[in-house]
Amino acid sequence: MNILLVDDQPSKILSHEVILAELGENLITATSPREVFEHLLRSEVAVVLMDVQMPELDGFELAAMIREHPRYEKIAIIFVSAIHLTDLDRLRGYAAGAVDYVPVPVVPEVLRAKVRVFVDLYRKTRQLERMNEELERRVAERTAELEASTRRLTESEQRRSLAMAAGSMGSWDWNVATGDYAWDAGQYRIYGVDPAQFRPTRETVAALVHPDDRAAVRRATGDALRSGRTSRAEFRIVRPDRQVRWCITSGATTFDADGRPVRMSGVTYDITERKLAEEALERLNEELERRIEERTREREMALAQLFEAQKMDTIGQLTGGVAHDFNNLLMAVLGSLELLRKRVVDERSLRLLDNASEGAKRGAALTKRLLAFARRQELKPEVVDVAALVCGIEDLLRRALGPSVRLTTDFPDGLPAIQADVNQLELALLNLAVNARDAMPDGGLLSISATVVDAARTGFDRLRPGEYLCIAVADTGSGMDAATLAKAAEPFFTTKGPGKGTGLGLSMVHGMAGQSGGALHLVSEPGEGTTVRIYLPLAAPELAVAEPAPAPGPSFRPDLPRLTILVVDDDELVRTGAVAMLEDMGHHVVEAASGGQALSALEARGGAVDLVVTDHAMPGMTGAELVRVLGERYPGLPTILASGYAETPVGAGAIADVRLAKPFTQDEIASAMERAIAAGSRLAQG
Repeated sequence: MNILLVDDQPSKILSHEVILAELGENLITATSPREVFEHLLRSEVAVVLMDVQMPELDGFELAAMIREHPRYEKIAIIFVSAIHLTDLDRLRGYAAGAVDYVPVPVVPEVLRAKVRVFVDLYRKTRQLERMNEELERRVAERTAELEASTRRLTESEQRRSLAMAAGSMGSWDWNVATGDYAWDAGQYRIYGVDPAQFRPTRETVAALVHPDDRAAVRRATGDALRSGRTSRAEFRIVRPDRQVRWCITSGATTFDADGRPVRMSGVTYDITERKLAEEALERLNEELERRIEERTREREMALAQLFEAQKMDTIGQLTGGVAHDFNNLLMAVLGSLELLRKRVVDERSLRLLDNASEGAKRGAALTKRLLAFARRQELKPEVVDVAALVCGIEDLLRRALGPSVRLTTDFPDGLPAIQADVNQLELALLNLAVNARDAMPDGGLLSISATVVDAARTGFDRLRPGEYLCIAVADTGSGMDAATLAKAAEPFFTTKGPGKGTGLGLSMVHGMAGQSGGALHLVSEPGEGTTVRIYLPLAAPELAVAEPAPAPGPSFRPDLPRLTILVVDDDELVRTGAVAMLEDMGHHVVEAASGGQALSALEARGGAVDLVVTDHAMPGMTGAELVRVLGERYPGLPTILASGYAETPVGAGAIADVRLAKPFTQDEIASAMERAIAAGSRLAQG
């Protein structure tokens, strides 16, 4: 999709391009109203990111001009302004057609999130429009078929009228007393009998009427004889050659002077062609209604999937942001507790410090689950043999399930490997086992199996084409109703009692599957148990299964040389904790609260710094952007990029020497420093 960036200052456009590059969309730029409309005429644009203050036309006037054209009514217009807008200004912007407003300084994550939401909404809207067009096309086709059938029916009626004169109509006269009929030639042709061999009587004529219609014909005849009204009946006949024909007969009764019926005369019409046309028309109508219902269901399902995706994306963004801020708080708490522990000697105080540290570490584990749901947890994908992995943790699974739950596994020979994070997959299976145990308080069976399926058979349109490994975890527990199942993967939703669960187990599995390029599917009914299916992409055949990594040794080296370290973080609590850690290790620390301050400090010192430790998520210049600038101005300067999201920003992994997830300990930052200095030395020597 195209995103149009509008600003009279190229430097601002360049800044927005850097921030939005990781969306993977096509970015086009304009510095004047003329260029804006040239792009709009040539290209399909999903989002316009526009500065409010511009020399030729301000953003309000330009937005109003864009909205005057019906062609551009679905484009999302987002204002960017460095000046404070009053409520009246905002109302004016919304009246002009804007959908959102981003203040300056721009927070990159906020801008990316807002643009991503409106691009996805535009894409889904276009998909729905295409579906509507397809539905309208099919309805038009069926309407044309219906009109053609109507024409055929009309033509058939015309042919029937002509056929009556040529033999599709016959006349008859029935002697009530004797039961004999007098037929004309047309009547013999309709019944398909030879006048020389067939004598029409009440019995012989009744024998040619279809058995299912004889009672109705007798009723119509009897009513006419008693009442004197015209006899009318529609029925089928079975000719001697077994051909079934539809007929309508109409007759009038003649009475004698005493009021007794003596004869009945009438005509018979062969309406077989009309009945066939009516049946064909009815079938066409039923097919048309079926297809319209089918297309309506597909559209409703697409809308439901769109709303669900938007809801989960919004929850994910909120959850990821909360986890990031919580990680920063835990960074300050854990760092301070670690330093304080070195200065406390009495056992009671040490126990209290250990309790506080354990609580903070549990909080850190909780944020990892939040980040896993928000798909912002760092994954380390490697080639995994699922059968071997489950075998390796089988004892742990059995201990988690307890003695009352039986565990079975089913993995066919030659099962292909997958590409996934081993630790996250093990944790996901353990979470599912614990959920299953809680759903089977009286015991039961938990089965884990795996099969290879094609993406087209999973029911998930967002999966890339190809084969996936489906890991199925099924229990015989209490199951869930439809309302519970719809919320089961949402964060903090739990069916357990207070204090018995965080509600993050399934949400973590959902996030891990999605971040790994797969999907999660839940099937459950009350009393029928629950089956959780995790779809994960297969590994490339040429990749080998990774060997278990050796256990890491102690990372803190007290004999590190005394370094001058620049610490950059906009959060004063986090920055203070990191500075205290490094100073406790004997290093000299220079502080900076932003990327701009960091560059100024380096320039003032003539670049005399041994190492830079920077946060990533900072307003204005992000940590990744700072590292990129440092690489250009100070080649070989070791850098460590820290992130409360525990994820590698797009492009940053190839720029920073070392990444470090918050919260970190003194040992972890010491190890990161060694690796960063070693990487910087190799770069300088190269």
